[in-house]
Amino acid sequence: MEILGLTLPLLVLFVSFGFMVGVLFGFFGMGGSFLITPTLLILGYPASVAIGSGLAFYFGTSVIAVIKHYDVGQVDYKLGAILFVVLSIGIELGSRLVFGLEALGIAELVTGIAYIVLLAGIGLLFLRRAYNLEDDDDDEADEDASDDIPPIGQKIQSYNVPPMISLTSGGRASVWTISGAGGGVGLVSGLIGVGGGFIRMPAIHYLIGTPLTAAVGTSLFAGLFSGAFGTFTYGMSGSVDLTV
Repeated sequence: MEILGLTLPLLVLFVSFGFMVGVLFGFFGMGGSFLITPTLLILGYPASVAIGSGLAFYFGTSVIAVIKHYDVGQVDYKLGAILFVVLSIGIELGSRLVFGLEALGIAELVTGIAYIVLLAGIGLLFLRRAYNLEDDDDDEADEDASDDIPPIGQKIQSYNVPPMISLTSGGRASVWTISGAGGGVGLVSGLIGVGGGFIRMPAIHYLIGTPLTAAVGTSLFAGLFSGAFGTFTYGMSGSVDLTV
């Protein structure tokens, strides 16, 4: 028995998995595409279809998140617009790389390795940040919004390479820094099929130097449109399974 082109056990699996990802999204604000793509790869879907479908899933969930952050004013629209442009360029390059790797028969291997390296790196980065915050607990009462910017972000902000833009959350950032961070994140998003929130938000926070709350909202705003672009890019080559 098939429903929407899926066998009943597979349909139950996808519905259950989607519910679990929805719960995670509600509690932690994660889009869930970093879980969707590996799962589709494990189930035997081609890398391009797994990646394209993961981006489509992220686009759907990010709409809700952007509305929530808009209501509390945690979105830097100027920064988000620039990020959208460079993210889209990176996603286009990443998608072309995937199709090239698929032709060589190594797309699944490269995607799997990239996931392991990225998740381990991001996890270590946040563990280090949490450890440093514990050491500074005694001074927490004296911190203002600018103190939420990590040292590496403050260091990068100190290099005034024009053109510069003023950030809504305070401070200024070089367009070159924004372009480098956004383009790199877009390339990874297009390569491994994630909305990029778990790498885009740390990039905005640590490299561009935006306070954490603004980094989350701006990341979701930029990801909404770049996710739509990525879905379109993969969809044009038939690599988005809307049933999934």
